[in-house]
Amino acid sequence: YAKQGRGKQFRSKKDRDAHLQTQVKELQAAKAEKEELLNGQRDKLSGLRKSVASEAKDVEKKRKDLQQKAKMLDELKRSVDEKKRLRNEMADSRKEQWRSISELSDKVTEAKEASRRALHDMKRSMPFATATGLDALKHIVVAEKLTVGVQYFGLVVENFDLTDQKYQTAVEVAAQNSLFHIIVDTDDTAARIMKRLEKEKLGRVTFLPLNQLKVDSVRYPESTDVAPLMEQCITFDPVVRRAMEHVFARKLLARSVDVAATWSTRSHLDAITLDGDLCSRKGALTGGFVDQEKSKLRAHYALKTAEEGLKELEKEHKEMKEKSTAVDQQVSNIMGEVQRLEAKHANLDHMMSRTEDEVSKLEKAIERHNKQVKQIEDDVPNTETQVTSFDGQIARLREEMGTELTSTLSDDEQALLDQLKATQTRLDGEIDQHTQVLEDATVKRQKLQSLLEDNLIMRRTELTESSSRSRPGASNANVSQAQMKEDLAQKKRELEEAAQTTDDVDRQLSEVKTTDEKLRAEIVAIKNELEKLKTEDSSYQKKLEKAHADQEKLLNKRSMCIQRREDYMRKIQELGSLPPAAELTSFTKKSIPALMKSLEDINKKLKKYSHVNKKAYDQFVNFSEQRDSLIKRKEELDDGGLKVKELIESLDRKKDEAINRTFRGVSAH
Repeated sequence: YAKQGRGKQFRSKKDRDAHLQTQVKELQAAKAEKEELLNGQRDKLSGLRKSVASEAKDVEKKRKDLQQKAKMLDELKRSVDEKKRLRNEMADSRKEQWRSISELSDKVTEAKEASRRALHDMKRSMPFATATGLDALKHIVVAEKLTVGVQYFGLVVENFDLTDQKYQTAVEVAAQNSLFHIIVDTDDTAARIMKRLEKEKLGRVTFLPLNQLKVDSVRYPESTDVAPLMEQCITFDPVVRRAMEHVFARKLLARSVDVAATWSTRSHLDAITLDGDLCSRKGALTGGFVDQEKSKLRAHYALKTAEEGLKELEKEHKEMKEKSTAVDQQVSNIMGEVQRLEAKHANLDHMMSRTEDEVSKLEKAIERHNKQVKQIEDDVPNTETQVTSFDGQIARLREEMGTELTSTLSDDEQALLDQLKATQTRLDGEIDQHTQVLEDATVKRQKLQSLLEDNLIMRRTELTESSSRSRPGASNANVSQAQMKEDLAQKKRELEEAAQTTDDVDRQLSEVKTTDEKLRAEIVAIKNELEKLKTEDSSYQKKLEKAHADQEKLLNKRSMCIQRREDYMRKIQELGSLPPAAELTSFTKKSIPALMKSLEDINKKLKKYSHVNKKAYDQFVNFSEQRDSLIKRKEELDDGGLKVKELIESLDRKKDEAINRTFRGVSAH
């Protein structure tokens, strides 16, 4: 068509060739632009491929780095889990120790209270001044820098032990208040302590200086009925033997009171029975009921036991606190280690997150560059086609140049044109058909691309990040499965620990509930007992008030009776001495009014004898009665003396007869 058109357009061959030359130049210029564009696309494509390769290497390198860091992160996680497990075990152990410490604290408090009560009971068993002095001695010994066991030995009761508890009463009765005497080495030490006591007014104490005690040797009787108390009943350190001899040397342990009385007189030693009956060498007897609740030795041993128990509990409490402190320190160290590992874990996790972000960016860049490469690869053939088309057009135009100018086509050209028209029509139809298919495919591709980019890729990224964070060391399926098994075992251990903790808490809760129920039952019982006691107290109060009223009545009656007794005594004194009982029997049958009338008549008659000394008469009557009784007693004694003489004479006769029989028997043999 263009050739036919040029044949009609131009009048001469020269004009046509000039026009064709211009078109050739334009086509060459367009071809040059396309070639330049094509070269640029090829350079850009090469650069993009290099960038993709470099970025792929960086991604691979960073992924390897991520795998190494993931392994390190996994090791850190296992270390943190192990440390946490150890921390939990130590924390449980610490809780148990705290519970034990709390129980020991309660026991220590109870022991202190028991020691305080025992000390109070012991102080009650001694004089107040002695108790005050003994309290001050502990501070004085420290202040004077006295060596315990060398210069200061303590109480007598602290320096011996009973060989058997059955001797407690006998030893206590034998020692009396000497149990609380203080044993020291010299009188100088005693003087130093006494000066402090006097200066600070801290009570009075008796001292036994070992260098001044004079103990005489004692010869104990050889009998199975008695034994030396110092050797039989107590044991002591030989260093304080002189003090023990001072207190116990002249004491015997007797089988019974009769034996004690016999041997105390014979040996001039004090004898004591197991029941605490004392027979003094001077003849005095002491005995009766012994209240064991107020025993000095019992109070001392109770105090000693309480103090020893308190020391043991305080030692155990101290050891437990030291262990608890060590456990606390270990827990603190483990917590510090856990914090350090967690900080390292967080830092490594942060670095991995940054690396993953960089990898994600690189992957996105690679994806973007791949898209650009694909776009350029799609554009390069079109550009090459255009360049080839320009070459064909230029070649055709150059072929046309120099040919004859005509407005018609040759037969070959007309046939070619017809063929090209048919081909064009067919190709246009195919183009329309393929264009529709292309449009449908493009729409579908865009939908899939949108779904891929907006949903699936983002979801894959999220899952990858989640998997990389939760399974940081999992580089393949086997590693992931092994890690999952390890995590499962860890979770099972944690579940077992939690179950054990729950069981412990349930057990403790059950114990607390049981204790609570018991305490509530005790409270109810105590309340009932309190109500009962209140009722009894109210009853006793009423009885006490009634007793007070009866007491008032009795006191009033007593006062009246005392007044009446004084009146009767005065009247009896006025009567003087009474006649013998034989004379009084004649008046027993008379009534009181008759006796009162007789008494009045006699008093009137007695007024005639008011000048007589009644006291002297009374004494005369009494002395006469005593004389009669003495004479009667003398007669009885005389009769008894005669009978004794007769008995003596009879015994003498029997003795002489026995002697004679003996002599006769001897002479006969």
